[in-house]
Amino acid sequence: MFGYINVYKDELKIKDFEVFRSYYCGLCKTLGKKYNQLTRFGLSYDMTFLAILADSINDSTPDIKKEGCLRHSGRQPVCKNNNAIEFSADMSIILTYYKLSDDITDNNSFKARLARIAYKRAVRKSSEKYPDIAEKIRHNLCKLSELERENCAYIDMAADPFATLTSSIFECYDSSLSSLGYNIGRFIYIADAYKDIEEDLEKGSYNPYIAAYDRSFLENDEFKTKVMGSLNMTLAAISACYNKINIKKNKSILDNIIYLGLRSVFDRLFKTSERNENINE
Repeated sequence: MFGYINVYKDELKIKDFEVFRSYYCGLCKTLGKKYNQLTRFGLSYDMTFLAILADSINDSTPDIKKEGCLRHSGRQPVCKNNNAIEFSADMSIILTYYKLSDDITDNNSFKARLARIAYKRAVRKSSEKYPDIAEKIRHNLCKLSELERENCAYIDMAADPFATLTSSIFECYDSSLSSLGYNIGRFIYIADAYKDIEEDLEKGSYNPYIAAYDRSFLENDEFKTKVMGSLNMTLAAISACYNKINIKKNKSILDNIIYLGLRSVFDRLFKTSERNENINE
């Protein structure tokens, strides 16, 4: 997951944002403590969402304490001793490692080669704990790479491996999260493909929309409407799946992410003059 799943801060209460930050900081510190300090650079809001969601299907009270932080002045709230955060840290390691490996295979990326060094020992540790999910992540990223090499022109087919991957991660924690994970993965893939059209055209990189349509159609309002419809249906599916989950705490935070955070990504994609503006901030 790559920076699309976040709170909509303008509509989030201060106390809820503090709780959200406590999970974020807890995940950051867990990565450093459990693996190594360099893996903290792989910290993401997406995996913070996974930690909050996973922890919210049980009714235990989060252990939140204030601790110092090198990145922020003063003491920050940190969620500690939390199984959901531990799980999200493990998934972050496995997902980041295989994504970097995929970048090396596809683009011979020097940055990916350098970054992957920090994950080699860490991924062995996390994969030993979750061998099945590690294999599923690897398999689906390989399948996605194969579709890219074949220049797949079908967005649903291209999105499926990544959606299946995210579904597997969510399901690994609890089966009730599987369908939500699939539709969130689908949303991320389609949004990212649309956002990257101009950059991929310039670089000659694979994009399912470029494979399917000529440039004149990509610049047409009919194409924009087509993608908007696909993402709107996916957002509706996300809401339907989310409503079936028995959320026992942090509901206001999760509601904010599902109903406002994802919608804000949609709005920025289609209502700003620049597709790339602020999408991954």
